[in-house]
Amino acid sequence: MVKHFRLAPRSLKKQLLLSLLTSLLLVWGVTAYFSYKQTRDEVTELFNAELAQSARVVHAFVENMVRQRALTKLWERDKAPELFDTPILGHKYERKIAFQLRSVKEGLVLRSESAPEFALSLTRNGYSETMLDGQLWHVFSLSTENGNYVIHVGQRDDIRRELVEGIAGQQVIGFLIALPILGMMIWWIVSRTLSPVNQVKEQLASRAAGFLQPLSVDNLPDEVLPVVTQINSLFAMLEQAFANERNFTSDASHELRTPLAGLLTQIQVAQKTTDTQMRDQALQKAQQAVSRMTHTVQQLLTLSRVQHQQAGIAKQSVDVNEALIEVISDLDHAAREKRIDIELQGEPALVIVANPQLFQVLLRNLIDNAIKYSPIEGHIKVACRRENKRLQLTVDDSGPGVADDDYQRITQRFYRCVETANSVEGSGLGLSIVQRIVALHAADIDFAKSELGGLQARLHMDLAGSAPVK
Repeated sequence: MVKHFRLAPRSLKKQLLLSLLTSLLLVWGVTAYFSYKQTRDEVTELFNAELAQSARVVHAFVENMVRQRALTKLWERDKAPELFDTPILGHKYERKIAFQLRSVKEGLVLRSESAPEFALSLTRNGYSETMLDGQLWHVFSLSTENGNYVIHVGQRDDIRRELVEGIAGQQVIGFLIALPILGMMIWWIVSRTLSPVNQVKEQLASRAAGFLQPLSVDNLPDEVLPVVTQINSLFAMLEQAFANERNFTSDASHELRTPLAGLLTQIQVAQKTTDTQMRDQALQKAQQAVSRMTHTVQQLLTLSRVQHQQAGIAKQSVDVNEALIEVISDLDHAAREKRIDIELQGEPALVIVANPQLFQVLLRNLIDNAIKYSPIEGHIKVACRRENKRLQLTVDDSGPGVADDDYQRITQRFYRCVETANSVEGSGLGLSIVQRIVALHAADIDFAKSELGGLQARLHMDLAGSAPVK
């Protein structure tokens, strides 16, 4: 049995807080480590300099006493402890430096209270390190000019480490105090930054199912604005889809109500009458009503399908001449019934980029419209040619045409001219479908009076190239 595990939804706020705090800890940890190393090196250099400076001070004091022969007298009087055993003031670093004055011949002459009796170093000049009683000593040595005395100034390593650890400890304490404060500041900044996302969420949560008005884009940050814009576009598409559904329902009920009523009437007449001629006539009218309804339903379905098509329709190269020949062949039987002559004039190698099915629907509606409104033994001329890298396709018929005021309205749904509404069967949807397909292909169409006396439809589309697609 396969178990499906669903990951818990991740919070951007928690991710940001965790990432920022983790980065902060990492950066501060690395910074504290290097700061500790730098502090240790600096303190070491400082203490070494202090050892050297202290040694030089004692050296100057000893040289002065040697010149005055006071050092020998002092040694003889056994006054050595009084020179460096000064009172303790209570500072924690007071005993951090130890002094020794040693005679090359006699040994220890003078020392500070913190200095051991053993020699701090065997080196007579410079820095050295010595282990005494398990303690590491850092020593700077300096001999007198006559070479009879050596001054050792030393410092225990544990005192140095204590000072470095004290400085590092102060840094850690400051870090621990600042960390929760920075965490709260980061939490506040992240919460304030993500507040527009929460506002959008609240707007969406408070909406009813059928409320598709666009979301407000006021004061939205640049990162959230594209998302809200896409949501608004989705709302617009949904609203258009719902509107198309409502239009289709109303159109179907509007267009099918009258034919269905007429069909029912004719069937009732056929059932009740005993006259064979009247029955046949009623059945013939019922058949015509079914044909009209079939045509109307096909047109409504086509209009609905075209209205649902958006920018994502599949397009490919289409040879205009081949498409025209195929459509005219399909409509040849309708033209023959009225003995209408269809003339096709075209240039070779006219190729456009379009949806093949929709383009054929467009052509079929234009030519079928011309056949319907042309009289018996009428004439239709279909012409296509290249004009400034664009296709110009015209369909002229010899019908009654339309008034000048109707050119802008004949593409409206269910609009039919008063002059021909009663003489020609139709649903008023053909040119509306044509207009929608033209819009989907970014083309243009207009209407004018034809040289044949009827209506001229002029289609303009961009050409894809000169080579026909086979």
